[in-house]
Amino acid sequence: MNGWILKSEPDAFSIDDLFAKPDRTTWWDGVRNYTARNNLVAMKKGDRAFFYHSNAKPIAIVGEMQVVAEAQVDQTQFDPDAEYFDAKSTPEKPRWFAPKLKGIKKFEFPLTRELLSETAIKNSRLFRESRLSVVDLTPAELKLIDKLLKQAGNT
Repeated sequence: MNGWILKSEPDAFSIDDLFAKPDRTTWWDGVRNYTARNNLVAMKKGDRAFFYHSNAKPIAIVGEMQVVAEAQVDQTQFDPDAEYFDAKSTPEKPRWFAPKLKGIKKFEFPLTRELLSETAIKNSRLFRESRLSVVDLTPAELKLIDKLLKQAGNT
């Protein structure tokens, strides 16, 4: 099982928005960065993912999700009226993909960016590539997040 951090600005799509969806599930669409796209495509059913509020107060991991369906073609790329339309993408050669995620838990005690920066996570892609919206976690980073969640009282 792999671990991931998926970032979203709460004004655009928050953990509360996810939990308001039917069955607490959504297709994680609209990603338009190739490295992030490759991470979305690498996700496997059953993988763990953490919902990260970026550009927020506080910036933090605020919940846990699970991949419930592997990436499929992101249909928003074909809709000229959609915010994430891509004129260079075609149904025959789609560029963008989206996995389906389910909200598992909202954390009572979020793991803030400040807290994370005081741990070995500070060496992860979360901090090295701050503009990357979908970050893969190493097994050691996933284990450390679990430890921090337990210490914070989220388990």
